[in-house]
Amino acid sequence: MAMKKAAAVAAVRGTRDLWPKELAAQQHVVNIMQATCSRYGYAPIQTPMLESTDLYTRSLGTTSDIVSKEMYTFRDHSNNSLTLRPECTAGVIRSMLSNGLQYAGPHKVLYSGSMFRYERPQRGRYREFQQFGVEYIGSNGPHVDIDVLAMANDVVRTLGLDLTLQIHSLGCLESRKVYRDTLTAFLAPLKRELSADSQHRFERGSVLRILDSKDARDRELLQEAPRLLDSLTNSARTRFDVVLNGLAALGIESTLDHGLVRGLDYYSHTVFEFIDSKSGLACLAGGCYDHLVESLGGPATSCIGWAAGVERLTALSTLRPPQPTQIAMVPVGNVTVPAMQLAASLRSAGHTVHWVDYPQLKKQMKVADQFGCTFAVLVGEDEVQDGVVTIKHLEKRTQETVAAHLVVAYFDDTGL
Repeated sequence: MAMKKAAAVAAVRGTRDLWPKELAAQQHVVNIMQATCSRYGYAPIQTPMLESTDLYTRSLGTTSDIVSKEMYTFRDHSNNSLTLRPECTAGVIRSMLSNGLQYAGPHKVLYSGSMFRYERPQRGRYREFQQFGVEYIGSNGPHVDIDVLAMANDVVRTLGLDLTLQIHSLGCLESRKVYRDTLTAFLAPLKRELSADSQHRFERGSVLRILDSKDARDRELLQEAPRLLDSLTNSARTRFDVVLNGLAALGIESTLDHGLVRGLDYYSHTVFEFIDSKSGLACLAGGCYDHLVESLGGPATSCIGWAAGVERLTALSTLRPPQPTQIAMVPVGNVTVPAMQLAASLRSAGHTVHWVDYPQLKKQMKVADQFGCTFAVLVGEDEVQDGVVTIKHLEKRTQETVAAHLVVAYFDDTGL
């Protein structure tokens, strides 16, 4: 009796596999971002993908969409509540405190890796997604904001992207308290006209997040809402003006967005997003956070950072990694040893060589083409006797005979 064919195991919804071409494109984008940020003095850090759930409830806020709707949380065999990281800022701060580095700053770090959020999968948005970000821990005012924004702008331009910088200020705690009361008074008589999500945010006291609503009716009602900038203290307004003037002095265009509040509790003062005009989606976003370190048990520390979705940037960027020339080593007949020795010599010299060994030459050349090879080095029994090889240029459909001991020099001189 024939065995029943086993069913295939599908990837988890919202995750995806990256094969060489796609992965190389993503890594190229990450490499460009890392190289750009390193010129500003940022160094890589790595933190765990798995953290205590308490880290996020304390840092992001229990009423945030991430904590209330989107986190992958579970209990381990010791009944500890653990969460796959939905973002990396809180983990970086936790890492600094865990390693006793809170008084050794300032720290300028960058990171990249997988984040996890339970969202509806769609084009450019996945439940496991790649993020690149930076944190300046121990920043000391608006001039650091300008430098961090200039770095973000530099990253965007280096990737060849035409994104719009939208910017706003959330001010200090005092500014936000005054504005929260003002906005609540404005929205109270309009509560029933708000979307269901915004009504829920109003009821739980998250009125600032209503400004970020994408609902058309909410957007219309908010047109007449009081402006947060009008509630800023004098010092908070002066700080924001310094940032705007600094960006202008550097030739960095920005658009003031009165509805930009970001979705996490820890933000303050300058917040920003780089928006793709075609999709309206944020590709890189961040801002200042002055109280996160304290909320996690550390000393009062001002910080600023940003993060970017790697998949989204890769999809928008036309830059692709340079491809090394591929060489196929094609043994014809009983010449395995000399052909392998030649392949080893080429690899030692830095060349990419595929071993292509099949019974028929036609099949070998087909596989060489599938591997994307530009050249094929044919080593036959007669060639070994004569101390030569045949080098085929597969794109030009030409070939020439080269002395075996000169093959490495041949490809070196070709500039591969």
